[in-house]
Amino acid sequence: MGLQNTDHVLDVGCGIGRTAIALTEVLDKGTYDGFDAVEKGINWCNKHIGKKYPNFKFKFTPIYNDLYNTFSQKAEDFTFPYEDAKFDKVFLFSVFTHMQIPEIKRYLGEISRVLKSDGQCLATFFLYDETRREFGTMPFPHQYEGYRLMDDKVTAANIAVSIPLLNQMAAEAGLKVTTIKGGFWRTDVEKEGADEFQDIVVFNKI
Repeated sequence: MGLQNTDHVLDVGCGIGRTAIALTEVLDKGTYDGFDAVEKGINWCNKHIGKKYPNFKFKFTPIYNDLYNTFSQKAEDFTFPYEDAKFDKVFLFSVFTHMQIPEIKRYLGEISRVLKSDGQCLATFFLYDETRREFGTMPFPHQYEGYRLMDDKVTAANIAVSIPLLNQMAAEAGLKVTTIKGGFWRTDVEKEGADEFQDIVVFNKI
């Protein structure tokens, strides 16, 4: 996925600026917007990144997560605070891995809405092939139709999604999966040849 210095980028779940810091050396003529449900991280990013790079903006979005907070706003009903067709690229690192299926569907729909017609999204997942019993080093003992959970009592614990379900959800949102690169959490992927621990997925808007 090629990134241009003029791109308008959205970073969903931007945390403490891991992606933002890397992009400060790239987006000299573009813009960056990031949002996250952890206010402390957003405050740090605004202080240490936003002040130096005025084209980098960070927003605190109080979204409920049973690992971190008790906010009332649910992810499955959340509307991204941005206009339609604003962004060339959208990034999500270790976000979908902590969501339930209705929340993933909602976010995929919002990603499609805020992407330009030729826009792309790069996100990480734990994916699995339903024909294989053993697929990775992470335990997902609770099996459901098209997905598996690490902990069925904590909704924000890790989730693994089947590739057919991912393709279906993407299509329903107006997106198409164009690339899947396995992460080194998988037993069939060597750590030296992987870019991330989690699986990398690239979506194109259709």
